[in-house]
Parts: sequence; structure tokens; C-alpha cells
Amino acid sequence: MGAGALAICQSKAAVRLKEDMKKIVAVPLNEQKDFTYQKLFGVSLQELEQQGLTENGIPGIVWNIVEYLTQHGLTQEGLFRVNGNVKVVEQLRLKFESGVPVELGRDGDICSAASLLKLFLRELPDSLITSALQPRFIQLFHDGRNDVQESSLRDLIKELPDTHYCLLKYLCQFLTKVAKHHVQNRMNVHNLATVFGPNCFHVPPGLEGMKEQDLCNKIMAKILENYNTLFEVEYTENDHLRCENLARLIIVKVSNLVFNFQYCYNFGQKILFNSFS
Repeated sequence: MGAGALAICQSKAAVRLKEDMKKIVAVPLNEQKDFTYQKLFGVSLQELEQQGLTENGIPGIVWNIVEYLTQHGLTQEGLFRVNGNVKVVEQLRLKFESGVPVELGRDGDICSAASLLKLFLRELPDSLITSALQPRFIQLFHDGRNDVQESSLRDLIKELPDTHYCLLKYLCQFLTKVAKHHVQNRMNVHNLATVFGPNCFHVPPGLEGMKEQDLCNKIMAKILENYNTLFEVEYTENDHLRCENLARLIIVKVSNLVFNFQYCYNFGQKILFNSFS
């Protein structure tokens, strides 16, 4: 190799090294730590629970996404229907699995966070509505029956493994909140069911799969429409208001009791003082 060619090679190597150094410096110091890689996508809910990556049956990553969307995304038009940037979604996925601290508002946006949630559900080895129970769900709704008894559907949901049941309940609770803002976000129960049906039920490809998916979407809509009954949720928003009012009443009564006690105590002290004077 001639001196000229060698100089060119050395120059190219120097340029590559310089670019690599720029990339390293560009990473914040708090993200240069040796974080432990932890696979979160494509892992069963039971395995995530065994690894301590869930709380009350809810995977930590799902909780983070839902909390972010609850605070910032409920009125976002087209929430879950409009997909996030593919590269941003993949970067978020890698950050979560690398153990790097993630701030969805800083590192992504509402659409990418929504897409990440769908991706997590879609990549579960066994769908949220498990493959073992899915045929029975479909049979319950077969032939376009609209008279499906809620009790039958509730009993079937209860047969899901605990981790699947808890996540389904948590997800549906969140989606009912999203549906309450449908005037702003244009995502009513049926639109949400159309989006989440394919992510909660895994169907085979082909024409038969398409027919089955349509039925699964209807099942998803039924679950969302009857969330309180199916999951036996008795603590509604009205109950919350009632509890708040009750708490205020208790505070007032306690305050009055303290005041009356103080008054009686002072009055008694005064009588006692007068009797000895």
C-alpha cells in the first residue's frame, strides 16, 4: 500500500472514530450506565410476574404507558387509531428493555406511546384472551347472537389466568375512560374495539381469520360496554363523589365535636375556678 493510500485509510479511520466519539458524548451521562437488559415484549404475563416486573398483575411498562396517556392523551383526536412513528416506537421499546429511564413525553409522544401499548399486547406469546378460551368466547357470540347473557360472559372472563384477567380489567377500565372523551378524541367504544380486538385476540390468517376477527371485535365492544357488570365494579364515579361528601361530613362533624369539647372543657374550668375563688 502506497503512502497516499495509507494516509487516506488513516484519515477515514480518524473520521469514523470522531463520529463514534460524538455518538458517545451525545448520550446523557445518566444513560451511559451499565443498565441490565430485560426482555419485556414477546414474554408471557406469567413470566413477567415471576421476574417481579408486574404489580397487582399489571406489567410495569403497561402501567407507565397508561398513566402517561391518562394524563396527556384522553382528548387526543384519533388516539390509538393514528399510529406513532415506527422508529420512535422501536426506540422506546429498546429503552424500556434496556432499563434506561424513560420519559414518554420527552422520549416519545402520545401516538408513539399508544402504539407501544398495542405492540406489547400484540406480541404476547398467548393473547390477552387466551388461545385456550378464545373458541368458547367465539362460540358464545356465534351466529350474531345479541342476547348473550352477561353472566355467561362474566363467568368465562373469570376463567382467564389471573395475570390475563388483571391486565384485561385494567386495560378495559382505561379504555372506558378513553371512550368517555369520544367527542374530543373520536374514539367511541366500537372504534376502540376495532383497534384492540386484533391486539387482545389472536386469529389465524386468511378469510376465516378475518371473519373470526370481526366477531372478536364485537366481543371486545361487548366487554367495554359492560365493563362495570362484567368485572363486578361497584365503585363508580358516583360512589367516589359520595365518599368525598361523606369524608367532608365526617370532618365537619369531628370539627364540631372538637369545638364543643373545647367549649365544655373551658366552661368546666371556669366553673371550677369560680368555686374556689
